[in-house]
Amino acid sequence: MKILKSILLTAFTLPLLSFAQNNYYVSTTGNNTNNGSLSTPWNTIQFGVSQLNAGDTLNIMSGTYTGQIDVTVTGNTGNEITIRNHNNDNVVISGVPLPDYQYLLKVENVNYINIEDLKFQDYQKLDAIGILVINSSNISILNNEFTNIDYSPTALGQTPNASQNSQPIIVFGRDPLNAVTNLKINGNTIHDCETGWSECLSINGNVDGFEVMNNHLYNNTNIPIVAIGHEGECSAPSLDQARNGLIKNNLIHDNPSAYAAAGGIYVDGGKSIIIENNTSYNNDYGIEVGCENNGNAPNDPSASDIIVRNNLIYNNKVAGIALGGYNYPTSGKVETTIITNNTLFNNDTDNSYSGEMLISYVENSSVENNIFYTNNANKVLFLSSEANPTLSLNYNLYYTPSGSNDIVIEINSIEYNEFSTYQSATAQDANSNFSNPLFVNASIPNPDLHLSVSSPAIDAGAPSYTASANETDMDGEIRVYNGIVDCGADEFGSVLDINNSQTINDVIIYPNPTNGIIYVDGLSSFNFKIYSLSGQLIESKNNQKLIDLTALSKGIYLIRIFDTQDKIFTYSKIVKE
Repeated sequence: MKILKSILLTAFTLPLLSFAQNNYYVSTTGNNTNNGSLSTPWNTIQFGVSQLNAGDTLNIMSGTYTGQIDVTVTGNTGNEITIRNHNNDNVVISGVPLPDYQYLLKVENVNYINIEDLKFQDYQKLDAIGILVINSSNISILNNEFTNIDYSPTALGQTPNASQNSQPIIVFGRDPLNAVTNLKINGNTIHDCETGWSECLSINGNVDGFEVMNNHLYNNTNIPIVAIGHEGECSAPSLDQARNGLIKNNLIHDNPSAYAAAGGIYVDGGKSIIIENNTSYNNDYGIEVGCENNGNAPNDPSASDIIVRNNLIYNNKVAGIALGGYNYPTSGKVETTIITNNTLFNNDTDNSYSGEMLISYVENSSVENNIFYTNNANKVLFLSSEANPTLSLNYNLYYTPSGSNDIVIEINSIEYNEFSTYQSATAQDANSNFSNPLFVNASIPNPDLHLSVSSPAIDAGAPSYTASANETDMDGEIRVYNGIVDCGADEFGSVLDINNSQTINDVIIYPNPTNGIIYVDGLSSFNFKIYSLSGQLIESKNNQKLIDLTALSKGIYLIRIFDTQDKIFTYSKIVKE
């Protein structure tokens, strides 16, 4: 009976203990012999992390801390471990004293970890890494800032070789038995990083289920965001792909590479990924879907089941969208990919002759409901001689500034300079049109690519198009309005029929009218978009505590508020006095 009593006591006691959720604190003026309370905090992040149990939060007070932090404790379902700043303090994790080949923070073989509101910076060494995640699931990297994660302190303005790299955020799924799942990389800012031949935000290998949302990447070199497959990171070739992912609502700009044509968002051998509602400009490619590797899969490696939709892509140096295996069969291939409802404007600014869209080897894929508006070079599409006949183009809207007789579409080394000739010769784009889409403002460097009231893009998409669940246009508005989808990323009219005020789930915004500052009750932080009454997007910001309209002129504005997972809570008219 004594043994049974002991077993029962253990069984009922351990689950209760696992639900204890404690707050601990770290300060540059603390001491690791303290108890970690707010009044007597610990001194180092590494020591604080090592003391945590499932459900605990480590609150880091203002100051600069040294990196090479190993997260070796694990949370569990309902009891995540959180490492974050304290009370919005400015917390810097620095790599200044670190040698080559290290990291500022590593999460390996643990689960249910949140890393929030920290600054990772000033690590300028060979293979410097900001956050490294290996074989860990239920990891959330939220609202952090990364800057000066460089392969060398003298990297700026230099041309690196293939062995000179750095990575602000990199995730590896290397375990063939357990995929990385439920990965969230949301709301982060990555800027001014010299990454050599590596990427700013990379997801690689056996990763099954991820989202990359609401991030801002600018003034970096090489590729800002990439989802990779077939590189050999996972020993099981059939699992060696980042897959089942969502790349959404990211702002990516001014990330040109002086030594390689880099996509703002790049799927390199990934699978089943949606790329939507992103804005990509002043990069090399706006968005690229390809498959570089052809040696680590059981059958003909590819990027497959990729959907690219409702993105704004403009003013990129090489092409707006690049699609296909660039040198198949030496490279892999792209198949079953859908490119729909994107707005491409004034790309190929280097006049590389790549056009708005560059297509190499693809299979069983479609390009529909897009707007292609060229620069003065008039190059719209370039399809290499490898282009597969199972590629379908239809219900797109094309425009070149000098007219339909000056269009440049090259397919299989044949150039077409008149739109109707291209249609009849290729049987492509049978229901597409050549017409000025009449954007609100078609000028560089700050175009407004919303449709104006007379735009021929309105209701010009495929009549059979049905929006997917949770799919919206570029403003978060209803994707199909008035029965037929519009061409491009904007759905005209879906902003203007909103009621004067709508509040959902007890989210309240006030005061209205306002002199400038709007407060939001019901959300601790939120994203918002401000529109004019004509539907023009004026401002968009993420992870805010309030809304500041002081810089706007007097008038009436439409404000849409989202939670940080992009669930719409309220949409109201606000009067600025």
